[in-house]
Amino acid sequence: MLSPGSRGADVVALQQQLIALGFLSGRADGEFGPATAQAVRDAQRRLLLQPDGLVGPRTSAALAAAVSRQPPAPTSLFRLFHREAQALAASGEASLDKLPWLDRGLAASPFRDQPPRYAERLAQALPAAQLSPYPAPTGTFLPYPARGVVPPIISGREGRGGLEFLSDAVAQACLCVGSFAADQPLRVRWYGRQALADNVQFWSATKFVAALHLVCQANRRSPGTPIGVTRLQAGTSSSSQPFAPLFTAMVSYGQGVAASNAIGLMLKQLRNNGEADVQTWLGNLSGNPRLSLRGGYGQPPFLVDARLVGPAGVLVGNRPLTPSRNLVSAYDLVRSLTLLGWHRQLAPEARLAGAQWASLATLVEGLGHDTARYIDVALERLGLLDAVAEPVILSKLGYGAETNDPQIDAFTYVAFASFRDIRTQPARQRCFALALRVPTAPDLASALRHEARMATEITEIVRRVFAEELG
Repeated sequence: MLSPGSRGADVVALQQQLIALGFLSGRADGEFGPATAQAVRDAQRRLLLQPDGLVGPRTSAALAAAVSRQPPAPTSLFRLFHREAQALAASGEASLDKLPWLDRGLAASPFRDQPPRYAERLAQALPAAQLSPYPAPTGTFLPYPARGVVPPIISGREGRGGLEFLSDAVAQACLCVGSFAADQPLRVRWYGRQALADNVQFWSATKFVAALHLVCQANRRSPGTPIGVTRLQAGTSSSSQPFAPLFTAMVSYGQGVAASNAIGLMLKQLRNNGEADVQTWLGNLSGNPRLSLRGGYGQPPFLVDARLVGPAGVLVGNRPLTPSRNLVSAYDLVRSLTLLGWHRQLAPEARLAGAQWASLATLVEGLGHDTARYIDVALERLGLLDAVAEPVILSKLGYGAETNDPQIDAFTYVAFASFRDIRTQPARQRCFALALRVPTAPDLASALRHEARMATEITEIVRRVFAEELG
């Protein structure tokens, strides 16, 4: 039995196996330390063994069999991603202010010219004969829940919620896979790891929620006014800024418009009399009344006493927020983003109440400009870029320090993705949403390691979606 603290030639042999399979980065030093222990647990999860970090006869045999297969399997891309991140840092191309995939940017994406087409694609639904739904719904795929109803989230072994294959480094995760066609209603299946049990900080990944809330308010006041033609005006001032580029700047951290954090807080403060604030609204929508979403993002609002103004006058006024923190679940974020991505497929009782697609389309295009490109990287590493058509990727990153403990940082990411897998005829539908949170530490070495971990685990989720391997 090998366990943390073990040393010697047997540990070297174990580490060489883990390195060969991609679960461990670095060199075999013969010391069973924390990195080796996590690599063992990660390998055990992929091998469907008890992830106890102990290497006894069953784990030894499974690792030996995995290494001996041609090609070796199961494998992890962690070592490859980590080495690439370290090389970029060594050359000066990566730092805490410019991480390899979190800050890659849309300009470096193979889908950089696609966001203007996203809303049109999401509005379409082909019949099953032309686009085979993913997968053909069975008893495990259920209708999308009505507003305020928490769906069943698949439970895996040890309460891991159906995502037990993910690394221990992933603290919270939620995944929703959809299946629909023009002649078949939307049906979904939810997976999670601490998806609803914990309300934690997802930092900037929560910013888009206030924009959804704003659209619902504005369209209730004036259903015929798309939010793309509105402007944000400060108090009684005559100066104003158009909504659409401000929202895109918030998502993309674009320069020259306004700071993302300042825009994020400003959107939260936009509220009409009689309307619930964004925290209450989201809790009623997702069915999670314990969440908190009245916090800021570290900067004052971009415009003081801002109002949303349309061609005919004020659509949404300004109401002060009762200060609190931003603590939500991975499920809340996935629920919010699927309400946007699947709006045209949802039953009326499940939709964002009051929201019109002409307004939501502005948010769809804006969320296509996120700087984090984990889905792109997953498709690249899996050799799937040429296998997909009609892409849609909406996402929002978050990365920061825990408010009550600046020593606890985390990478967070929420995304909705839709593709046509053209490797078969008819093409196969791949439509899903995910949210992941990976804690780290506020130093470059830890950030590079956990940035690589985020890329690895998202790539594994994408692989399983395309291979239809989710249980």
